[in-house]
Amino acid sequence: MSRYKFIPLLCLIIVFSCFKKSQGLRQSDMQMLINNVLSIHAQYNNIDDKISMRIYKNYIDSLDYGKYYFYKSDLANFKKHELLFDDYLVMDDYKAVYDIFAVYKKRTAEAMDLFDELIKKNYDFKKDETITVDREKVAYAADKKEMSERWRKNIKLQLLNYTSSGKTVDEAKKKLIKKYELTRKRISEIDESRLLSLFMNSITASFDPHTNYLTYEEHEDFRISMQLKLEGIGVRLSTEDGFVKVESIITGGATAKLPENIILKPNDRIVAVAQAGGEPVDVIDMDLRNVVKLIRGEKGSEVRLTIIRESSNGDKPMRMIVPIVREEIKLQDSDAESHIQVIKTGGTKCKIGYIKLPSFYEDADNNKSSSGDVKKLLQGLKEDKVNIVVLDLRGNPGGLLTEAIKIMGLFIEEGPVLQVKNKANPARIYYDNDPDIEYAGPLVVLVDKFSASASEILAGAVKDYRRGVIIGPSNTYGKGTVQTYNPLGGELGAIKITTHVFYQPGGTSNQLYGIAPDVKVPDLSAIWNIGEDETKYPLKWEKIRKAQYRKFSYVSPNIVNRLKALSSKRTETKEYRLLKEKIEKYRIKLKKKTMSLREESDVARQKEKEMKDKIKDDRENKGIDFEKDLFLREAMNITGDYYRMMGR
Repeated sequence: MSRYKFIPLLCLIIVFSCFKKSQGLRQSDMQMLINNVLSIHAQYNNIDDKISMRIYKNYIDSLDYGKYYFYKSDLANFKKHELLFDDYLVMDDYKAVYDIFAVYKKRTAEAMDLFDELIKKNYDFKKDETITVDREKVAYAADKKEMSERWRKNIKLQLLNYTSSGKTVDEAKKKLIKKYELTRKRISEIDESRLLSLFMNSITASFDPHTNYLTYEEHEDFRISMQLKLEGIGVRLSTEDGFVKVESIITGGATAKLPENIILKPNDRIVAVAQAGGEPVDVIDMDLRNVVKLIRGEKGSEVRLTIIRESSNGDKPMRMIVPIVREEIKLQDSDAESHIQVIKTGGTKCKIGYIKLPSFYEDADNNKSSSGDVKKLLQGLKEDKVNIVVLDLRGNPGGLLTEAIKIMGLFIEEGPVLQVKNKANPARIYYDNDPDIEYAGPLVVLVDKFSASASEILAGAVKDYRRGVIIGPSNTYGKGTVQTYNPLGGELGAIKITTHVFYQPGGTSNQLYGIAPDVKVPDLSAIWNIGEDETKYPLKWEKIRKAQYRKFSYVSPNIVNRLKALSSKRTETKEYRLLKEKIEKYRIKLKKKTMSLREESDVARQKEKEMKDKIKDDRENKGIDFEKDLFLREAMNITGDYYRMMGR
């Protein structure tokens, strides 16, 4: 088939500034967006049959990944489009997109009727049945009988989840009915803009896992996560049964400053939102993103929330209106933070300076950044005369590339920190040009499978320079690509494009395989088989010429081997042995492709959920808790060993 090629239009000089204001994505925007992606993507110049096949699969999966709607016959009919999306895009023809969606609408209506019929049936939760978890391994249903059986098991699983939390079967059914009423509503609300947004992501995701289109609401969320601020009311919200609920109040935000008699409280349900002087807008059953959009606004403006609060004494729920003046909220939970821990090692005391860095951020308006914060923390730790510094990057998903370079510059003299290469040019080397070292002492960096992107840049540079010891339960995530983030203006949102692949100073790419720790320590986070190599359509791994830099003498094979030996002995205790057994047990369990639908099996699922929650809580805990965090305990012991070996 013909290929969709990048068309070098003159207006690409001003790339993303030429879009007119819109209420969302429209057909007239599609070709320009695709051309912009292809013009700067790290690897692809055109859309060929291979990419067309990916677009087709992505689009089908985005509509029905669980395979609860389409039939085999539908897929057989759709297959004629599989190799033609490159041609369709050249012609600006989206008829296939709408035709497939029309079938989807029909099948979802049939599925909802099927649900209405099956929810009335009785379910035997003692019967030993299974459901396949890996939907990639499930074939599409051949007929209505097979689809009905698929939905019966799906309903049984969801009812089992509800009853396991203490609800009766009748209560569980009411919950599930409410859930699918909302599903019907969500599907009915898919307009042309939403459908085109979904299809645009089917296109962008066919190039690599990190190129994607963001709606206006998603763009706002990304901007907030990078700037650590928002202009709003200072609450965290969630949704349940069609109601937007208050989860928690952000300390120092506008809501936290309200008088006691009208302050919002957790579990308050927001039923209407009004701007100052405006009519209240009913938000029951409204998508959470749309509710958040109503609540956010300019600093100093007022929003009025109508809430329902459950009575503590059993009376009827109370309805009240809460006026709140919006202000800038600092999301301090994402800031770098430090602690000092003193341990005994070899008969002597070691004073460890511990820095937790949750992300790489910058807020230029307020002269705040992760590099600036880490620099101040290092200065404070030096004043406290710590013997060694531990930088914890566990769970850090990345952020701003420039911040990783600046933070590495705090530990080295001037030199290359990483190399970045696109499809058209030789590698560009990014340097730390500041000859000063903020901290010149021994360094330990903690990583895990959830350390990605900018975290891997920093950890990789530390390793290449032999500047410090890397400790972790597994390799890092393996995201070795760079994205540019382009706001599109108006209500159109933004687009994120993978433009480059980055490499360590030594020329090795972090892509796919990540950074391997020098010393491995068991931790539950190693259970999950996640990483760039597990994503759809990742870019390839390769090695390029190394940059010129001077290595330090902080780390050597001899030091690493000695640290491994000492750690191995400590982790032979019963406590660590039980941890290793638990890790292996859950690894085996997660490899299984089926789930039991027997009632007692839910106890195991609940324990698994508790374990995941514990890992999340432990990663988010900025303090040092040796009782809960066996990994951190051993990492500190290794840090003590390392300090002694350095002869400090």
